[in-house]
Amino acid sequence: MHELSIATDLVNTALKTAKDNNAKKVISVTVEAGELAIVNPEQLEFMYDILVEDNPLKGSKLKIETVPAVGECTNCGYKGPIEDRFACSCPKCSMTLKIIAGRDICLKNMELEI
Repeated sequence: MHELSIATDLVNTALKTAKDNNAKKVISVTVEAGELAIVNPEQLEFMYDILVEDNPLKGSKLKIETVPAVGECTNCGYKGPIEDRFACSCPKCSMTLKIIAGRDICLKNMELEI
């Protein structure tokens, strides 16, 4: 269950950002999660809600945006969606795709009350 460690890092980063900006309240935290990051959004939200229960993020809304998996083929030049995330093969020539998007998890933005 790596959602707990992801949520912990997310909460720590959000707390630091809120403090650095002298926020009175955090309204929402938006996260981008790549399709290939293998994150369960419901579990991430659950962990987030537990971790913010007793800190300044309490009451904030976690928003999760899914980033599609995108690959690039060095063989034929294809650049586009990865349809089979387990094989990561080019739909045109079947060679292995280089992943260029969709595997990261990052805090995109926060809505703060200053």
